[in-house]
Parts: sequence; C-alpha cells; structure tokens
Amino acid sequence: MRSQLLSILCLSVLIPAVAVAQDTTAATGKSVWKGVYTEAQATRGESEQQNNCAACHGTEKYSGEAFTKAWIGRTAFDLFDQIKTTMPDDNPGGLSVQQYTDVVAYIFKINGMPAGTDSLSSDPEALRRIRIEAKPAGQTALRRSVPRAVGVSHRSATLRPMYHPHVPRSPTATR
Repeated sequence: MRSQLLSILCLSVLIPAVAVAQDTTAATGKSVWKGVYTEAQATRGESEQQNNCAACHGTEKYSGEAFTKAWIGRTAFDLFDQIKTTMPDDNPGGLSVQQYTDVVAYIFKINGMPAGTDSLSSDPEALRRIRIEAKPAGQTALRRSVPRAVGVSHRSATLRPMYHPHVPRSPTATR
C-alpha cells in the first residue's frame, strides 16, 4: 500500500513536469531571423505572388510597417493560414500547400528576413514553431536596389534618420 501511494505521488509530480517541458520546447521554436527559407523558395513565391495575387493587390499589407504591426509576435503558421484561407480573393485555398508556403517565404524576404539553407516547411507543426519577431538589435537588413529619381544625384541626397517605434529617439533627433 505504501509503495503504491509513493508511486502515485511520484507520477503526480512527474507528469506535469513532462507537460511543461513539452510546452517549453514548442514555445522556443526558431526565429524568422535564423534563415527559415531558401532564396529559390522566395523566388518561386515571388512568381506565385505575381501570378495569383498582383492582379488584386500589391504587397503593402504584407511588408514594412503594416507587416510589423500585424505579424510580429505571431508564427509562420498564422501567416500561412491567413493567406491560405483568404487568398486568392476569388478562390480561397485554391493554390497548393507548397505555393502558399513559397508565398510566405517571399513575404519573409521582402521584409528583410534572411534566407537560409533549408526550405520553409509546409508542415503545420513546423510552421507553428517559427516565430515572427522584430529585427534583433545589430541585425543588418538586406541590401536592396532602389531606383534613383530622375535628376537627383545619389551623392547629394540628404538622408534623415528613420523613425522606428521600438527605438528610443534622442531629444535632439529631427524627423
């Protein structure tokens, strides 16, 4: 009787500890800043975006500040699921799982998140473990080619500091 009671007591302590360990593993996951897609996948995603999305809208809802406000703190699965269940407008869910995954990779690319050596998985559980996070301090953005305005010298252009809501501004900074 005493050994049965001791066994039950040990199990009641161990089972919650195992559950917590599993939750912690799922919560840690991988950041989008660790290269969760390949360049080839993002290129395919850009093609899919041009063929299936561009006729109705651009990437403005999925890039820059709009992306940051809507998606930071969520997972790659959240983004994948949103796109899969709502796009294309005239045929939600009409693309293959791989096509939607490639579009998510393209969205990560246009937001400056680095490519890696492994493709973004289309497995829902793997996507749930990928966290969309704000750019870490010290992380450099991808260098992009920006077309020059006609008649404006690249060397003479004056650049002002950019405003970023997560970076405190000094009182002397100007907009």
